[in-house]
Amino acid sequence: MCLVVLNWEPGADVPLVLVANRDEFRARPTEIMHWWSDQPAPMLAGRDLQAGGTWFAVDRAANFALITNIRPGYVGRAAGLSRGALPTRFIQTGADIRAFHRALLPDIGLYGGFNLLLGNREQLFWFSSDHPEGRWLEAGVHALSNDALDTPWPKVQLARQQMYDSVRLLKAGDINTDVLSSTARYPESELPSTGVPVEWESLLSAQTIVGAEYGTRARTWLRLYQNNRISVTEAQYSPEGERNSVQQFNWDES
Repeated sequence: MCLVVLNWEPGADVPLVLVANRDEFRARPTEIMHWWSDQPAPMLAGRDLQAGGTWFAVDRAANFALITNIRPGYVGRAAGLSRGALPTRFIQTGADIRAFHRALLPDIGLYGGFNLLLGNREQLFWFSSDHPEGRWLEAGVHALSNDALDTPWPKVQLARQQMYDSVRLLKAGDINTDVLSSTARYPESELPSTGVPVEWESLLSAQTIVGAEYGTRARTWLRLYQNNRISVTEAQYSPEGERNSVQQFNWDES
């Protein structure tokens, strides 16, 4: 994932609503979201066919993991192990947040810079290459892109406001809000400095990136309900930023 915003209300009827965009080179081979049949534990995820991992995964018990890359300090550095293996590893090793975090800490430097968000309907935990100690998320609206959680990049700040404005619609299952849909780029004076050329900083400043070679390829909506219901929607997007397919997954926790 490259941009994530969520509303976290532990104990509420809908404790979690999350929206996330995946930006990627369009030539990178990908399988859209599906239930993986080649893993011991049932897992719903898309698949990166180049490295074999995923950017977002959820199991039938509402445990989920999502990852974003970190740009500042990592651009141009050789990556070791694939970060996309981490969401899969979390689900397939029992989805115990504390145990997974402790087990990964000794090897965290073997991966390229990443943020990892792990959760379920009772708890939500974030940690990263730069903040390996991590923290449990307090109730409220949070957003994550390619730096630390809630870093106030313009598109992140906009995402938080969009979530505040649209959370009731999102809880009701509406995927036609404007959350993460802005294609506007920000002026150079407002761009972060993350180690890429300014032309790329401009391209990447949009929430939804339009482009023939690189851009927003998918958007995911996750809703966790207190009554054990789980809802995931994934939409695919064209190089022009148009939604061209949608698939919906709904189930009760087993």
